[in-house]
Amino acid sequence: MAEPRQRSTAYRAARAVGRFVVGIFVVAYAVLDAILSPVFRPLIRFLSELRLFEAIGALLLRLPPYLVLLILAVPFVVLEPLKVFALYWFALGHLIQGGVLLIVAHGLSILTLERLYHAGRPQLMKIGWFATLMSWLGGLRDAALSFARSTGAWQWAARVIRDSRAWVRRLVRAAR
Repeated sequence: MAEPRQRSTAYRAARAVGRFVVGIFVVAYAVLDAILSPVFRPLIRFLSELRLFEAIGALLLRLPPYLVLLILAVPFVVLEPLKVFALYWFALGHLIQGGVLLIVAHGLSILTLERLYHAGRPQLMKIGWFATLMSWLGGLRDAALSFARSTGAWQWAARVIRDSRAWVRRLVRAAR
């Protein structure tokens, strides 16, 4: 009779550890995204208004869905492993190299993948399995973010970001 209880306890412990690890990664990624997105947002807006990028967006809408998926896959296959490699460098103690690579890879990801995905999304959503996968991933992301936002680490990071932005605003006002 004790065996099911042990499994249940072990399962709960493994699940708690898994949630903690996922929470750390989600918080770290969200903090990095919160720091870098405002930096890249004006550049993204500028690029999206260029005729070249408008033409690319119009072209993606005329292409077959699987070709749009292939076009999106190429930078994904190149850039996403760079983020993992940056974390590997962090683990080896190469904090500067890992940090620079993570920032560069994340920035390039924002500038390319998000633009391509946004422009090609109508075509991509015509692929049934892709639409289902994106819906499932969106739900998973929302659940992970909901959990992460409830943690003290998230609330601390949000407070640090909010305070940092206020400090920068005060510096800018003082410099004027």
